[in-house]
Amino acid sequence: MMDSKQKTEREITYKVGWKRGKISQKAEKLPLEEPEPDGDKETILRKSAAFRWNEQWLWREARGPTGRVLKPLLVAFPVAAFGLSLWLVYQLSLQP
Repeated sequence: MMDSKQKTEREITYKVGWKRGKISQKAEKLPLEEPEPDGDKETILRKSAAFRWNEQWLWREARGPTGRVLKPLLVAFPVAAFGLSLWLVYQLSLQP
């Protein structure tokens, strides 16, 4: 059987553009884990004033017109834009 915790020297080859290289990792030089901070990251963020301001003002639901108002505007805006463009073309045709 093969030992799953077998630590052997690994060599990785890479190519970036025209440059080639090798990276070797030895068992003694494995990356160390960083220690966890005393508090949870989310708890620390929630305590900050900037995070509270962000939650209260930037991410609140925006007020806007209701569906009863938006449906007539959806029809009226293209009609008004078309009428305005026709009026502008008419005004330009009257120029000497």
